[in-house]
Amino acid sequence: MRVIFIPKPGIDLYQTFLQSETSRLILRFYAPKRFPGGGVEVPVATLGSGLSLASELRWYIRRYTRVFLMKTGDGHIISLGLAKEIYDRNLPYPGEDWEFSYICRISGVEGITTLTVLCTHDEAGKEGEMPESPDTSSGDAEYQIPRAPDEKIEDTE
Repeated sequence: MRVIFIPKPGIDLYQTFLQSETSRLILRFYAPKRFPGGGVEVPVATLGSGLSLASELRWYIRRYTRVFLMKTGDGHIISLGLAKEIYDRNLPYPGEDWEFSYICRISGVEGITTLTVLCTHDEAGKEGEMPESPDTSSGDAEYQIPRAPDEKIEDTE
């Protein structure tokens, strides 16, 4: 399992974590690595330990990160809100037919772009089709991120 921090534009999150004594102390037992787009990827043992790390670094998450994701042992990437709901046993682990998700494109140059939210049963009324996939020939990575049904995702395109 891995925790992925995607920074706000213009921030080298890896350097930010290294420059702060507090974050260095929190991350001293982990092996943080750079993630494409200026982010940081941290291996953790369990979902609970990933959420605990998020809690410890919540000030940095609010101030310096745009998106916080968790990559599960089977390679799926889920949102922080969904991870919390799964941990609290309020929601099951999302299957193939999970309808609440969004598309996230990570670029090594421009950071992360969250595209139109796909939620077919959202109270906010954002029903719709999956957006057309952008051209990923430039090396961008595109992920479909399952999220909690009531989790709001900002459209930053």
